Amino acid sequence: MTATDASQHGKPATSPAPRLDVSESMSATRGQMPLAQVSVVILTLDEEQNIGSCLESCAWSDDVHVIDSGSTDQTVEIAKAHGAVVHTHAFVSFGDQRNWAIDNISPKHEWIFHLDADERFTPDLVEEIAIVIARAPKQAGFHIPSKLMFMGRWLKRAGGYPTYQMRLFHKERMRFRDYGHGQREATNGDVGVFRQPYVHYPFSKGLDEWFEKHNRYSALEARELLASRREPLGLSAIVSRDPVVRRRAWKVLGYRIPLRPAARWFVSFFVQGGVFEGKPAWTYASLLATYERMISYKVRMIRVQGERAVAPRPVRPMRTPGSAAPASNGQASAVPAKPRPVTTPKTEATGQMIPEASPWTFQEKVSRALWMLVGKPIFRLSFHNWYGFRAWLLRRFGATIGEDTRIRPSVNIEIPWHVNIGDTVTVGDYAILYSLGVISIGDRAILSQYSHICAGTHDHTDRRFPLIRDPIVIGADVWIAADAFVGPNVTVGRLAVLGARSSAYTDLAPETVYAGNPAKPIKKRVLR
Repeated sequence: MTATDASQHGKPATSPAPRLDVSESMSATRGQMPLAQVSVVILTLDEEQNIGSCLESCAWSDDVHVIDSGSTDQTVEIAKAHGAVVHTHAFVSFGDQRNWAIDNISPKHEWIFHLDADERFTPDLVEEIAIVIARAPKQAGFHIPSKLMFMGRWLKRAGGYPTYQMRLFHKERMRFRDYGHGQREATNGDVGVFRQPYVHYPFSKGLDEWFEKHNRYSALEARELLASRREPLGLSAIVSRDPVVRRRAWKVLGYRIPLRPAARWFVSFFVQGGVFEGKPAWTYASLLATYERMISYKVRMIRVQGERAVAPRPVRPMRTPGSAAPASNGQASAVPAKPRPVTTPKTEATGQMIPEASPWTFQEKVSRALWMLVGKPIFRLSFHNWYGFRAWLLRRFGATIGEDTRIRPSVNIEIPWHVNIGDTVTVGDYAILYSLGVISIGDRAILSQYSHICAGTHDHTDRRFPLIRDPIVIGADVWIAADAFVGPNVTVGRLAVLGARSSAYTDLAPETVYAGNPAKPIKKRVLR
């Protein structure tokens, strides 16, 4: 028996999925080759942002069905306008929904392709479907790879391509069972693999929807994790030649390793090669780590408090046409909660500081550790004239670096992803960019040796001594001379000069030369 996950974990940006230019291609496809004898089934719930483009990509099929779980937006109306047959069935689980579709929609064809609303067919995939189905295959179904789209690009490496899903199957040879937050297929038949992928836009409805969905998924994954730890680990599956079996075995193995959120981030960004895909890969790997952390928290709560600790919210009741909108879950939510009284912690300490808890999240700690242990040593050991390499390395760790910028290898950069540097900037030897807050440096600025740009301080009036991370903005064509200091929340105006060993604690006006501690204006700067 073979099995596959129904959905990818942590697919994780914030804008509607682009509309693929497939209508012409699909029309051309119909004219160039026999129509694929395949019915398409799409599961929906409030998918008005996606369903139109999804159905446009299904134009090649003459039998498209939408299984709606009670949408309250325009999903059903849009689906009918595109010619889809709409069915309504209350959602219990993905496995139940897919099995209901097999048993109840009376598809026109024996082969069924299940597509989600945030996914799209491509002409190449349609062509492969038509060729394969024309051969009357004996397999129960086929695993299809997917292309993960995030922040406007395909994350081939960070997304772990190819990851396979059971999407195309024979209606008499396939059933599904629930597994974690998705489902796996249950069949004794052979399963094939396609080469051409469909396109997946998992963030088409925004990050809020992604977090809400993965909050629910994490509870199911936590239960699956606890169950998997009671099962023996099949070591032979880890090296299986079947990519689906191998992936599942590695997933079970991953459930048993410590520091799973950090490991998930590291694997996605470094092991799989996301480091070569820039900020989108960094952000996606961070979202995966966040999802793993949600699972870990819920595992702890189940162990301590039982299943009630992560009980899912009730499924939203469905509306029938013409009925009123479902009432809210009780009236208590309409009553504002009493504000929690603010109390000053009691202490008998007489010193200046009661250390506060770390202001850094676990994700930030892991990221900073990777920079210190991996990125910074490579940065410092690079040859003095490898300016392009160091700019590339900083970009891999989230920095924004302009063209023809020269940063010496002895420069100390605390947090790269808080640094925004323009074009043709020079940063001299042993300069410090203490980027606890965001540091922005304009085009053609010069930071001489030993200059110190400090975007971090503490509130000395508070016993907790909390960290303050105010930004620093250095304008275009500024010169920060040797051993000068720029403090937090300071803006240095365009063409300003801060003299050697001077210290700026307040904003510096444009086109002005400053010197002293604290820095004071000396004269206007005039370029000849």
